[in-house]
Amino acid sequence: MVFIQNQKCSFNNSIITMGTFDGIHLGHQKLLQKLRDRADQLSGEAIVVTYHHHPLETIHKKTFPYLLTDCDKKEKLLRKYGADCILYLNFDKKMSEMKAYDFLENILIKKMKMKELIVGYDTHFGKFREGNIDFLKKYENRFDYKIHTVEPYKVFNRIISSSLIRDFIREGDMLDVHKCLGRNYSLTGKIIVGQRLGRKIGFPTINISPLEDYKLIPAIGVYISEVFINEKKYTGVTNIGYSPTLKNNGIKEVETFILDFDEDVYGKKVEITFLKKIRDEIHFASHKELIQKINSDIEITRDYFC
Repeated sequence: MVFIQNQKCSFNNSIITMGTFDGIHLGHQKLLQKLRDRADQLSGEAIVVTYHHHPLETIHKKTFPYLLTDCDKKEKLLRKYGADCILYLNFDKKMSEMKAYDFLENILIKKMKMKELIVGYDTHFGKFREGNIDFLKKYENRFDYKIHTVEPYKVFNRIISSSLIRDFIREGDMLDVHKCLGRNYSLTGKIIVGQRLGRKIGFPTINISPLEDYKLIPAIGVYISEVFINEKKYTGVTNIGYSPTLKNNGIKEVETFILDFDEDVYGKKVEITFLKKIRDEIHFASHKELIQKINSDIEITRDYFC
């Protein structure tokens, strides 16, 4: 079978949408709501066809840090916004060379028994990206399906896209990221043992190793954050960078000081959400100056939640 099926789909009145869905931003949510509405109206099954990795990895044969959502988070959000069933395409070299007509006939129609297809305004699939809206409309009668298009969602008079959100994250602009996602950007990982240098100056931190190697890390700097451990929420100050006042190993790290917290959580899963960037990372002349600035960061964080 060309696609990887992570759960059993009945393919009963299949209402389908497809795409990368990285980020599950407000534009994606609008499309998923249409998918859910049509499935409810037809007593059908809302099916999302997507990928574990971006198709460009196969086409260009390289990877880079770009993911807005790791696999587990992506699936939870797809379900939250209406998917009954999620299918992951095995986008290998063979699939990258498949013509749009073959994909439509052999996968969507014969295997998935598609009755309706919900797509965005700029949908493309198949070799040479020939599977656009005009292509899909052309074959509606032949294969007895109906196509619905969803208009783009805009903020700042700009169309929301995963690429736009990545730009905001790379700039550390977490407030605009929130406006595009409808939620705070987050990083999920495992708490690992660091050099424990923060503890020596009175600010023990947790170090995070992301669960997804290609997860996009926000810009270097200090952030107001919220920390979720064992389903409990805490307030944090997160530094992304090299801690130049304390270290000289040249390794970029994600470290969070959790306010009013003193527990052993090494090895546990953690989710860090980024609310706002406070400042850039600074190389201080002394530990005393660093401590003063951290205390200031903590006060700014406390005030943020007042």
